[in-house]
Amino acid sequence: MRAGLLLFGLLAPAAAVAQDTAIVIHPESAGVHLVPPDLPKLVAEEAIRFYNAVATTHLVGRTRLPHGNEWRGNVAIRNGPALIGGRIQGSLLVINGDAILDPGAEVTGTVLVVGGTISGATGAAGGEVREYREPLSYRVMGDSLAYAPDLRRRLRYFSPQYAFGTADTRSALTLSTGGTFNRVEGLPIVFGPVFDWRLQGATRLRLDALGVFRTAGDLTHTRGDLGYLIRTELRTGESRPISVGFRAFDIVAPVEDWGLRSAEVGWAAFLIQRDFRDYYVSKGIAGGVTAHIEAPLTLSVELRRERETSVLAQDPWTVFRNDQAWRSNPPVDDGHYTTVAVGLALDTRNDADNPTSGWYLRGTLERSASRDVAPQAGVPASVRDPIPTDGSYRFLRAWLDFRRYTRVSPGGRLNLRLLAGGWAGGDGLPLQRRLSVGGPDPLPGYAFRQGRCDADITDPAFAGSRVAACDRVLMVQAEYRGHISLHWTYNPSRDEGEGRPLESLIRLEGPDLVVFGDAGQGWLVGSGPGRLPAGKLPTLASWLADLGMGVDWGGFGVYAAKAVTVGEPMRFVLRLNHRF
Repeated sequence: MRAGLLLFGLLAPAAAVAQDTAIVIHPESAGVHLVPPDLPKLVAEEAIRFYNAVATTHLVGRTRLPHGNEWRGNVAIRNGPALIGGRIQGSLLVINGDAILDPGAEVTGTVLVVGGTISGATGAAGGEVREYREPLSYRVMGDSLAYAPDLRRRLRYFSPQYAFGTADTRSALTLSTGGTFNRVEGLPIVFGPVFDWRLQGATRLRLDALGVFRTAGDLTHTRGDLGYLIRTELRTGESRPISVGFRAFDIVAPVEDWGLRSAEVGWAAFLIQRDFRDYYVSKGIAGGVTAHIEAPLTLSVELRRERETSVLAQDPWTVFRNDQAWRSNPPVDDGHYTTVAVGLALDTRNDADNPTSGWYLRGTLERSASRDVAPQAGVPASVRDPIPTDGSYRFLRAWLDFRRYTRVSPGGRLNLRLLAGGWAGGDGLPLQRRLSVGGPDPLPGYAFRQGRCDADITDPAFAGSRVAACDRVLMVQAEYRGHISLHWTYNPSRDEGEGRPLESLIRLEGPDLVVFGDAGQGWLVGSGPGRLPAGKLPTLASWLADLGMGVDWGGFGVYAAKAVTVGEPMRFVLRLNHRF
């Protein structure tokens, strides 16, 4: 039995290749202190006690108290925001959401927000007002909460931040790892100043001016080892904020980023020299607007102009298998691309990291054009029609990620997911916008990119790259999660003096047992052998499908999966995040 095993270790913090490790200096401070990466434990315990108190009213999700209305008693709101216009005769706790107090709002007690911000609280609270932006990690147990520290978050942000005070207007000097360790950049290092100003009321302006040093190659301009990322965002509004942003960038971008999370890709590359993405260089500018229409609904529009070019794999050092060659990074269709992207997001989940109920929908439609595209000559007509090079190249690309989380019992959850996307009209997709299926996510029962539609690509430029070449993909995923609780009771015959049995119960919160199934396929659109007309889907008999099970402890998961449609060996996967 062969194991397709991803290894993600808990190694030295200096090698935390998938997350930022920042040194932040705030000039306005009078002292130096260590900023903890998590919510302080005393605050977390205080919030849990307040929530679990018998007299506390519990509310979940977006909550509104209109002007002229009153709540009597203490109120705790999970996964807000909390929009308060009336009067609370008691104290208010908001967990992992924002508290927005309108003019005329009144809270006779204290206002405590963890995992969010407070707006408009001046003069509205009779007691103290406290805000902690670090989220509270917890597990829902019936009608109460249990403190459940997020070990994964501690590992991601193990290295400390050294900060000098806080204020409405902040500046910082950042030195950090810039993202995912990969075979093109190695470990990218980000450096530069960051500014955050509160202009007036709920209006804030943020500016990041960051350089990027790619450690995998020589420090020369021709090798492109220096990049940059300049971002600015103006955000205004409280209950329905609107953000206007601009960015200029010279970055290494992934071809497919919808499978494994960035942290998992980085650890796999750093530890066992397995890079589950391909990359290209993207250099350009972009501007956009994001509007939060309602608390769970967001609409965004972005216009960007970028130069996309191929880049070769380098040879960064890895912990294991360092003497072996990396998988080659395939070329892309070089050129300047002008893109208009419209995005829609709906998120009613009761917890973004560990949801037990709610809906999640994210859709994107992109219209791109190029006047100087240089399509790779090694892609035959059986894979895509010839791309026009007379300045008329245009295409549409759509993407949909739709999920439903349902609690079916106190300890059981049923989660469903639909993924669909790819070519939606116009000329054929460039290589950097194409897709594949198979691998640790979302089809762990199959080899990496087993369904990649590149069988006819034989050009030496693509040798050994396993290039993603499908026009479209369609995936369905289902999983059942059952929570495992471990109990141990100690019950001797006598106690120490009162003549009754002494019973102590040790309760250990165990992992989730996960049973899952996945099915999907990638295909080429068009006429001819091996391609399907635009209005048709692959027959169910051609789909790839797997079944499996595993255990998931707060995101750390070990899974075994077996392909059911072709003769593949059992595969084992270690994950750092929930499957979805």
